[in-house]
Amino acid sequence: MLHTFFQDFIHLISTTFSGNAFAQGGLMLGILGAVAAYLRNLPSEIIQRLKNRLTLTIEVQGDDVAYTWLTAWLAAQPQGKRLRHLGIVTRYNEQLGGHNLPVGTDADGDDITVRLIPLSGQTLLRYRGHWLLARPSREKQSGQDQRLLGYTQTLTLRLFAASRHILPELLREAYTATAGANSGKLEIHIPQYNDWQVAERRKVRPLSSLVYAADLLENVLADVLEFGTDQAWYAEMGIPYRRGYLLHGPPGNGKSSLVAALAGAAGLNICVLNLATPDLSDDRLSALLSSLPNRALLLLEDIDAVFKGREPRSPSVKLSFNGLLNALDGVAAGEGRLTFMTTNHLGDLDPALIRPGRADRHIQISNASTAQIAGMLRRFFPELPEARAGALAQRIPEQTLSMARVQEYLLERRGNLNAAESDWAELCVTELAVAKAQPCPTRLRLQSA
Repeated sequence: MLHTFFQDFIHLISTTFSGNAFAQGGLMLGILGAVAAYLRNLPSEIIQRLKNRLTLTIEVQGDDVAYTWLTAWLAAQPQGKRLRHLGIVTRYNEQLGGHNLPVGTDADGDDITVRLIPLSGQTLLRYRGHWLLARPSREKQSGQDQRLLGYTQTLTLRLFAASRHILPELLREAYTATAGANSGKLEIHIPQYNDWQVAERRKVRPLSSLVYAADLLENVLADVLEFGTDQAWYAEMGIPYRRGYLLHGPPGNGKSSLVAALAGAAGLNICVLNLATPDLSDDRLSALLSSLPNRALLLLEDIDAVFKGREPRSPSVKLSFNGLLNALDGVAAGEGRLTFMTTNHLGDLDPALIRPGRADRHIQISNASTAQIAGMLRRFFPELPEARAGALAQRIPEQTLSMARVQEYLLERRGNLNAAESDWAELCVTELAVAKAQPCPTRLRLQSA
């Protein structure tokens, strides 16, 4: 029956076209139109196929460090300066190189420089005898309420497949001209949405410039360095490869300075995260901690200012206490992480936050000891005999003044040993009385209205 149906259908078509000039013409027009459409698209298809076969495309996302190297390098090329859609970056980024423009000097006499970065467009340039097409682009990111969340930036490089061998050289040159020129410096990273960006590069502070009680600095540094070599041991023991430190004590005694010194000495960078940021949710915290840069420690400053016990101190805090615990030491928490937390008020912290596994070592950094004050004196005045420095330091009772206050006093008399010694009574009598009545890391206090 089916065979008979097809026979009848074919007979109908044959009869229709054999005796109907209009049907024949319509069929012919349809065929010609299809052929014309194919021929019209044929050149572009051939070009696209040749492009895919003969060229190589490299895409670099804006959240990757290589994006910073390559955009700075591109902006510095003569052809890169022909791009017509540029952005201006001012905060520390002049250290990355690229197309820098001097603006002037500030009140302190420091140079003010801005860096131009390409945002969109395309440019064809010649690199080491090879053609290279560079196309920067960016797209808006919006939330559910159409609130702008930032931009997704991309840099696309297209070159002939035969030129693939120049890529390592290109990346090496871009790195050397930008981040490589500042290698060995301490990088401070801050959050940018769910990722991190470099906010500052600074020289590593010598350990000898810091004055702490006894061998505190050397002891903690040895612990940090040992952790860096213990990954296999942690895996063998079945222990999560993480280590946390809690630095606690009165303000003004160098908790943050200790972290910076340790990071510099260990060859690490620092990711600083403010837990009280209003838009920091549990999910965003987990995303940030899972995307920490390589060889970087995490610094959570003044955690007592976010939670008192398990309750947030402000309605603007979106982060939950359980979300913080899970991000630090939950099932999905990443490994290989060093975390430093600082607090001025140890008693305000919930024990669950500072238990071993989250804060493995508690390190108290108290007010200045006699030895620390003597050490600070010798740092400012190397010519001061050790015995005289010790005698001056002994006039101040132990742990009554912060190191910040002692440093401020000596800064005011920098290069004037006579003034430092003759005015010493001001520090050990007047300031001591005020410190006992109302502890303060410096002598600067709010005046009543």
